[in-house]
Amino acid sequence: MDFTLEQDNVRPVNGWKAYYAATRAIVNTNSEFFNFIRERALPAMGHLWLNADYVKCVYASGELFSGYTAVMESWQTAFNWEQVNFQVRDVRARVLTDVAWVTMKAYLDVDSGPYNMTNVFEFHNGQWYMVHHHSSVMLIHGGAEQQIMLG
Repeated sequence: MDFTLEQDNVRPVNGWKAYYAATRAIVNTNSEFFNFIRERALPAMGHLWLNADYVKCVYASGELFSGYTAVMESWQTAFNWEQVNFQVRDVRARVLTDVAWVTMKAYLDVDSGPYNMTNVFEFHNGQWYMVHHHSSVMLIHGGAEQQIMLG
């Protein structure tokens, strides 16, 4: 029941029990990411991201931030913006040995429509860390005007 089409062709190296545990862990870590946004918890967000020069964050505005320091500064700026309520739906996870990605849709309480989001994680020292976040506006109604929202 917890698995989706992304797992149909998976043959886990360490067995289904371990794969299930890793999938639950990555889905929970992904949920924490959105909780940190809701709570505007910059220190917690800083612990979620891998401290590496190759991490990237791409917001729905098209802005790209590369490197841990730039990504954290972008979240600090974002947390100063007006609070936005959102719901995350259609969460799909794919877990490999030390990398995982999660795709989802975020629905905001503004008239901009839903956003497609992808989060990528790497497993280091027993913990999943975010290494990439991408958000883009879903075009609806034949490409209606888009409003930009931090993803």
